[in-house]
Amino acid sequence: MENIQRQTDFPCSGCAACAAICPRGAIRLEPDDSGLLTARVNETLCIDCGLCINVCDRFSDEIRGRDLRESPLYAVQSTDAVTIKNCSSGGLAHELAVWTLRRGGKVVGAVYDTQTDRVRHETVCSEAGIAALDGSKYLQSDPQEAFGKAIAEAKRDPSVSFTVFGTPCQIAGLAKACEITKVRGRFILVEIFCHGVPPYGIWENQLERMRKKLKADRFDSVRFRYKKDDWHSYCIRADAGNKTFYGSREREPFWHIYFENVLLGDACMTCRLRKEISSADLRIGDYWGRRYQNRSDGVSAAFALTDTGRAAMEELLRSGAVTALDPSSPEEMLRAQNMAGYANEAAHRRAMELIKNGAPLKKAVRAYRRMEPAKRRLKRAMLRLSYLLPGGVRARLKRARSAGPRV
Repeated sequence: MENIQRQTDFPCSGCAACAAICPRGAIRLEPDDSGLLTARVNETLCIDCGLCINVCDRFSDEIRGRDLRESPLYAVQSTDAVTIKNCSSGGLAHELAVWTLRRGGKVVGAVYDTQTDRVRHETVCSEAGIAALDGSKYLQSDPQEAFGKAIAEAKRDPSVSFTVFGTPCQIAGLAKACEITKVRGRFILVEIFCHGVPPYGIWENQLERMRKKLKADRFDSVRFRYKKDDWHSYCIRADAGNKTFYGSREREPFWHIYFENVLLGDACMTCRLRKEISSADLRIGDYWGRRYQNRSDGVSAAFALTDTGRAAMEELLRSGAVTALDPSSPEEMLRAQNMAGYANEAAHRRAMELIKNGAPLKKAVRAYRRMEPAKRRLKRAMLRLSYLLPGGVRARLKRARSAGPRV
């Protein structure tokens, strides 16, 4: 089907809505030359029904949804200290998952697979499975199977309900698919504030470092945002047997490259969906900014974009699963989030071209760093030097820096 594969102004984000809704299973997510998942059509199975076009944001001139700035904003924290420690911010996503299961629903979210060292979406039906969903995963997740099964089950069984967590592109696509299949009312859609996702080659480079440090081929667990010292000074934690690897934000190449905002997916560089307009019920994430810069434990932010999202938040508060803190205005909170587009498109194109042509990661990184202004190169050098400081000192410096916008 040439329509979904033709060029548009926006590249494929790999949200999997088209694959989830295709009645013939003609669309699959497959890695492109850079390793990022994109939609591919099996022409022999395609019946030209057009459903894939209807759910794809690439073929829409405008973003539908509600403005975050006009939505109720919550600042919350789980009332369970262990949950706060294990989660990336204040534990809201964990408590939403528990709440869903206790109401008889099911939860769909991203898990890290230690067998493949990849991220995918899975459906969780018991509280024992929630731990795998906890914590941020800074990689592209494959949601096609989980989304497709959830929609099919919702169509088949009127009593089933789901809470689904994903990136803004994944949730926007799923929302459209649910509307078309007339099951939207049985889904609570929760999107996270999103920075973008890098090609898996960057993660492979980090994996190799961790394998050498731990002298292990496989890991028992991997956590991307482990709060070893402080909420503001997190690290990658990998466990293998009785050995543990801690990779600080200041020291690890994965973090350096990820936050330099160049080697992200093509769709991430021009993403419209992570900005102010959303079709989710809730958007959640870390409550960065001045208001909580002195807290070391973590605070969750949530925008309630629909009556369904607001009802979920109010019920969590009434139940005592989370406690309310004092929120700022939406504008103040959003200033500390990564809402703008990226200005380094030329460097991105050059670096991704090298990767797609098989160049080593180091060569691609050197290429785009040579294109950076001197001020940015100096800032990066200072960041690398900061890993020599004790963890507590780094945490205090990070808290001070978090008071400003995250770019």
